[in-house]
Amino acid sequence: MAIAWLFLALAVLTEVAGTLTMNASGQSGSLSMYALMCAFIGMSYVFLSFALKRIAVGITIAIWEGLGVTLITVISVLYLDQPVSLQKFLGLALAVLGITLLNFGEEHDTDHG
Repeated sequence: MAIAWLFLALAVLTEVAGTLTMNASGQSGSLSMYALMCAFIGMSYVFLSFALKRIAVGITIAIWEGLGVTLITVISVLYLDQPVSLQKFLGLALAVLGITLLNFGEEHDTDHG
């Protein structure tokens, strides 16, 4: 089960990398940046499919999307000078809370393999 969570973490990280590369490729128009963006997003889906073998689809997608959006927002605020309003902050906090509640409500496999 631990390997599935590793694949999910890799899926989130490559999704974030792909989205940030999408921002850079849109600004530069560089074909190599577009190729890199496609590679990151493709890897994200591959890792996600491996995670889905052991983690319920609802939990997997909720964490993948929720954590991805949260990380992208944090990076955008810290490094890309994007403003964040109280409403956006509260929305992200509620999304993280909801994902956490979903995860704790899920029946987990006792197999640690």
